[in-house]
Amino acid sequence: MEILSLINIPYWILTISLICLSLYLYTVWRHGIWKRLGIPGPKPYPFLGLLKQLPIDGFAATDFNLIQKYGKVVGVYQGTRPTLLISDPDIVRDLFIKDFSNFTNRPDVIKPDKFTSHSITVARDDYWKFLRTKISPTFTTGKLRNMTPLIQRCSDDLVDNIKKQSEGDSVIDMKEIASGFTMDVICSTAFGMQVNSQKEKDNQFVNYARRAMRTQVKAIFFLICMTFPFMKSIMTALFETPQFGGTEHFFKKVVSDILKDRNSSNIHRDFIQIVTEDSSTNDKSEDTEAHQGSSRFHSRALTEDEIAVNSLIFFAAGFDTTSIAVSFSSYCLARYPEIQDKLIQEIDKTLGKLVEMAYNEAEIPTHDVVMKMEYLDLFVSEVLRLYAPSTRFFREAREDVSINGWLIPKDADVTVCIYALHRDPEYWPDPEKFDPERFTEENKAQRHPYAYLPFGIGPRICVGMRLALLETKMAIVYMLQNFKFLTCDETEIPVIFEKGFLLRAENGVKLRVTQR
Repeated sequence: MEILSLINIPYWILTISLICLSLYLYTVWRHGIWKRLGIPGPKPYPFLGLLKQLPIDGFAATDFNLIQKYGKVVGVYQGTRPTLLISDPDIVRDLFIKDFSNFTNRPDVIKPDKFTSHSITVARDDYWKFLRTKISPTFTTGKLRNMTPLIQRCSDDLVDNIKKQSEGDSVIDMKEIASGFTMDVICSTAFGMQVNSQKEKDNQFVNYARRAMRTQVKAIFFLICMTFPFMKSIMTALFETPQFGGTEHFFKKVVSDILKDRNSSNIHRDFIQIVTEDSSTNDKSEDTEAHQGSSRFHSRALTEDEIAVNSLIFFAAGFDTTSIAVSFSSYCLARYPEIQDKLIQEIDKTLGKLVEMAYNEAEIPTHDVVMKMEYLDLFVSEVLRLYAPSTRFFREAREDVSINGWLIPKDADVTVCIYALHRDPEYWPDPEKFDPERFTEENKAQRHPYAYLPFGIGPRICVGMRLALLETKMAIVYMLQNFKFLTCDETEIPVIFEKGFLLRAENGVKLRVTQR
């Protein structure tokens, strides 16, 4: 093709050039949304927006720095997806409580595969409500009491693992030990599997579980979908891959075998049993009523696929988050010995010192006793303030909405920056100071009720929150009945965090313990 009769350009080069120019102009237009709406924020990097910065500084530091610079409402772009970062508790309340119907769903960056689409984490609208209704009863107080023996057995293994690894005054990595503990608890409470992942390194179930949790969407696939959202369906159709690393068949078979093996005379206390025991029939159909808008959802039981994927989601979500809470709890115990001593006094007064082979001299921690310990609750709350496992949570705007003078456009991602909010001096004086007394009833009454959100907020708050708290508190009690934690030369102060979405210690949590 000749241009101005001077240059002869092949059609294929011209076509590619026009496509590239069109895509560039598309990103420029998309990257102007927040400026047109008058919402402050950094100048986006071409095509990538904030995605260029996240691998460098990490989610926590990036959110914190942007909030510090631009205020409590910041307009950014993840690829070309407009994302509103929020750390204002009033806006959080208005969006996620008062206007929840407009912010029911999580953003759908990539199209879930057939198996994953049944999970409560990606389900939308009526289908999410149906799944939430079926799954929530798993975490009532009565059901958690029944799960407690499973957690007690895993807590005994936790104590044994700490003893073994600390022999000869050895330094232990509580990040690794806590991961083993939470793996064992979730295996028990989700699937009824009794394992000790610290000892059974080659356990098939544990290996498949770790494989499922390590699975990540390929970077190029993710970037294309974030930069050009209209390509999501095309990319999924061309390159659809299992989103749990090909482990779906294994877990579906596990659930199927479990359901076949159980009958009314069996006594089980795990997730699979609880979500099936209230129904006299269980529809095995793969049809899920198109997932949305069907009143028939509430008249049927969960399918095997729904039980399988939500068991796996329960497993994946509970593993990392609770192991982070346990590992940072031990870190804070070592860093603040006066707080550790005060907590030990409460435990000893309530239960007694638990020494090997002396169970008759001390009460075994139970659900009711552990959950009523006042100072333990203050301590765990402060750990979760400074080290909330998730750095942020997010929803998608169903329609345009105006909040506090800010217009949030339809389909925009609204992200609450937990890490930044939990370190805001307006609500947390001297925010880097570790002080459990912040959570006394008197101090909580003087603070904004939505300034503390380690598990999210509103109807879509973390469904397993109560189990996570029980598991964390049980681990602390068992450990402090046996040990005291100490810092050492290898203890990293302050902790360096990984760059990812979860607040993990990049170099582990290295401590020493002494036998009580």
